[in-house]
Formats: sequence, structure tokens, C-alpha cells
Amino acid sequence: MKNSYYDGIDIIEDELRQPTLFKDESKLSIDYVPSYLPHRENELRLLARMFSDVLSQPGKLSQKVIITGSIGTGKTAIAKLFGEHFTNYGKKRNINLHYIHINCRVIRTDYMILKTIVKHFIPGLPDRGLSPDELFEMLLFTLENNDAYLLITLDEVDFAIKKSGVDLIYRLTRVGDSKLNPIQRISLIFILRETMFSQFLDLSTLSSLQRNLIHLKKYTAEQLYDIISLRVKEAFFDGVVTENAIRLTADLAAEWGDARYALELIWRAGKYAEFKRSSVVDVSHIRQAQSELHPFVSREVLFSLSRHHLLLLISIARASRGEQQLYVPFKKIKQIYLTLCEEYGLLARKNTQLWEYLKDLELNGIIALRTTQKGKRGRSTLVSLENIPSDILEREVTNILK
Repeated sequence: MKNSYYDGIDIIEDELRQPTLFKDESKLSIDYVPSYLPHRENELRLLARMFSDVLSQPGKLSQKVIITGSIGTGKTAIAKLFGEHFTNYGKKRNINLHYIHINCRVIRTDYMILKTIVKHFIPGLPDRGLSPDELFEMLLFTLENNDAYLLITLDEVDFAIKKSGVDLIYRLTRVGDSKLNPIQRISLIFILRETMFSQFLDLSTLSSLQRNLIHLKKYTAEQLYDIISLRVKEAFFDGVVTENAIRLTADLAAEWGDARYALELIWRAGKYAEFKRSSVVDVSHIRQAQSELHPFVSREVLFSLSRHHLLLLISIARASRGEQQLYVPFKKIKQIYLTLCEEYGLLARKNTQLWEYLKDLELNGIIALRTTQKGKRGRSTLVSLENIPSDILEREVTNILK
């Protein structure tokens, strides 16, 4: 036992001593926002024009804009880059302008969104003891007292709407409408996926935003090639990634126009190359990464889910394997889930909570749900994986749980 323990240490230390191909692998992270976004110049110009009056006439008007598009089209990156430069330009004109970017996939409730905004101005704000109404009034008072202006991006706002409804959004879009608060201090950017657009516009409180829409089209293979080439220069040492590897990555990701998938492919290929002690990342490493990665399985999405979400996903994947039908009954999925909870030493959730988890997974685009009437037994829930091979999904989720 002692020898195997020291062998384990030797293996780890041996790997850590190996030279790396990465100069800075964080440059391939979805959280990284480069100073230049290829093929999004026109959208940045349009954003600047839409918000120009907010700076030229501070307090007289605000702006509300929707950015929509499918996964991997740069919605988050363009908002963050614009927010940074917009606030910097405002400060050059002596305008006390702030930018806050909130991921509503993670921060979903009205209370948490408001607390996050207020904490930007008051870092020592107590975690408890304040109602949403009190937080909202505190925000308005802070802006007024500091003669401050605020641009908020609610990223993946459909998650917040699903969790809390439209009350907060209604209030934010109407700050300044009151005679008591005539100064327009809050502007907004809403980001949502293309598939959620019609649902979003059905909300009466946001119907007026339809004219302020920026839609990001999917990237072409040539556009993805430009994006990957720039990131490779930042992330890898010179000459490490071959031209053919970059071209293949762009071609593979072009089927979905998804830059996130392209960046995950090239990152994972780099890891495989290191593991094989290769001095370059070539086509073979891209192919291996492709075989174990699916464009609809996003590490960002999976890492944002709870353990019970993940166990439920494994249960769905196992229940779907070998099935001739597109949909599988929830009853079968739950039996597998209960067994997994025992294996992982977790207390299984009740049906009501499991239904909420299913709706979350549907909103993330991982599964589809269908409800049928089943005679005297009442309603029956059927579940289907959305374009994701069950074996790839189970492998990815299991690795995260480990």
C-alpha cells in the first residue's frame, strides 16, 4: 500500500513537471473577453449609437436593448466589452457611470439580483435583513446621492423570468417614469437565447423593447477561423497549434456557428497533446477532442448545475440508452435517480423538486419535456435528450461529479 501511495505521488509530480503547450490557457475560457471581437464590429457600433444619448444627455433618458442569438455567437462577450468601454468613456466626460453584468443562470431571484447590484455600491451590505423593496429603494437613493448612472446587463434573463416573473424587470424599466424620480439613471441590456425570443416579447412589460433589438447571427467557418487564430496566439506558445488543426476546428464548429464549441475543442485538443507528450497540437488531437465533446454539452452549463441536477441527467442518459422511443417515462428515470442518490450518499429529492430540476434542464436546452394524459393515473411526464448522445452526456457529467 505504501509503495502504491508513493507511486501515485510520483505520477502526479511527473505530470506537473512536464512542459506545457499553453502560454495562458485562460484565454480560451468563456469568461475571457478579448479587447477585439472579430466580426462583431457592426454590432458594437450599433450598441454605441443606441446608447450615445445616455452620455450626451445624462439623466434625460435611458436606454433598453435586447441582444439575442444562439449559443456561442458572442452575446455575453459583446455586452461585457461594450460595458467596459462605455463606462470608461463616460468617466472621461466626468459622468459617474457604472456597469454591472449579472448572469441570471446563476443569480436568478429578484432578491439576489438586487443584492448583487446594491453590493456593487455598498460592499459591506449585510447578507440578510433587507427586503427586495428596501434594496430597490436603497439602490435608487445611492444613485441619487452619488449622482451616479448605471448600465445593467441581465444575461440569460429568461432564467430570472422563469424563477421570479417580471416584477423586477418591470420596476427597472420604469425607473424615472415617476414624477418623484424624473431623472433617468438606469439603462438596461437584456441577453437571451434565440429560442426564447418570442416568449420574452410576449411579456407586456417588455413589448416596447422589440424595436431595440440586436440579433447576432451564427458564425461562418471563415469567421470562426479568424476567432480561433487570434485566441490560439494568446493561449498557446508560437507554432504549437498547426494550421490544419485550426482549420479543422473552424470547420467542425461551423455546423452550429458556435465559437464556444470551437474554443472548447481547441483547449481539449491541447490537453490531449500534452498528455501524449506531443510538441504540437495537430488534426489527430482535434479529432480525439471531437469524439469526446458535443456542441450541446457546455462545461459552463454543467458546472452551474447542482449535484441533484447532474444525477438526474445521468439518470436520463442511462434511461435513454438503447430505447427505440424518442421519449422515456419519468418513472423509469426516477428509479435510476434513486439508486444514484444511494451510491452518492445523498438524500433523494421529492417529485415537486425533481420537476423543477427537469424544467431547469429544459430551459438549458439539454432535454425536452412532454406531458400526456394516461387514463385514470392522470398526467405522465416524458423526457427526451435534445441532440445529445447519451454516452457523451453521461461521461461529461460523471467527470464533473468526480
